[in-house]
Amino acid sequence: MQKAIAIIQARMSSTRLPGKVMLPLAGKPVVWHVYNRAKQCKYVDEAIVAASTDKSDDELVDFLKANNINYYRGSLDNVLKRFMDIIYEKKPQYVVRITADCPHICPIWIDNQIKALNLFDGDVVYCENMGCAFEGAGVVKASVLEHIFKNTSDDQNKEHVGAVFITQNPDKLRIVEVCPKESLILQNCRLTLDEQKDYKLYKTIYEKLYDPEHFMYLQDIVNLLKKEPELININKDVHHKPLNIELQTKYTLMWKNAKKIGKFFWQDNP
Repeated sequence: MQKAIAIIQARMSSTRLPGKVMLPLAGKPVVWHVYNRAKQCKYVDEAIVAASTDKSDDELVDFLKANNINYYRGSLDNVLKRFMDIIYEKKPQYVVRITADCPHICPIWIDNQIKALNLFDGDVVYCENMGCAFEGAGVVKASVLEHIFKNTSDDQNKEHVGAVFITQNPDKLRIVEVCPKESLILQNCRLTLDEQKDYKLYKTIYEKLYDPEHFMYLQDIVNLLKKEPELININKDVHHKPLNIELQTKYTLMWKNAKKIGKFFWQDNP
């Protein structure tokens, strides 16, 4: 398996929920949970929290230092450059882009993506029916990010780590279709931390499921939300930012019809 690293983008200056990555869940900050879940990946050689050099992130970095969490500090606004600084130093073949506001990320899902891309020498993965449970962790070939870094200069790609370029140009990418496990597909819900209602949902999930002695699997979370669907109502009126909604709706059909170089089926133990 070719080298893969996980880069967890984190900042304290969120506009909708400042300091969200340091909010406590089961006695530990959100970013601690995200980092330790990323460390469970079998095919991730190293996990790194990518914070900024802005003084607003000093509290975050102090926590990372005190807890021996691997970190890097770079540009606040140019998150793509933050990633590339790490990529140029570590020289991975694949990069797992993880957002620090998704403390439910699934190591097995990440490993499936890495294995699929390795198998077909792919650039990115595509899922026709992904649902909401897999948000927060996507794998991309490092050379794709380098191409975007060298050839685009718009602020949206800098802020969103090339996501706009990738979404708009499926014809330029080697796409592998990954079919997720049916029991993990969860529709009409929201699993990401942007507002207080999102935090309330995550707090409820962690209060019901988290046990420091046993790993909290994504299947456990999905089962809980299916068993107690009223929990989904906690943050049902919170929405993604307009850019995310636009990219998702405008380019869905283009990605569905784009050429795929291979198809990979979910493995419980990839």
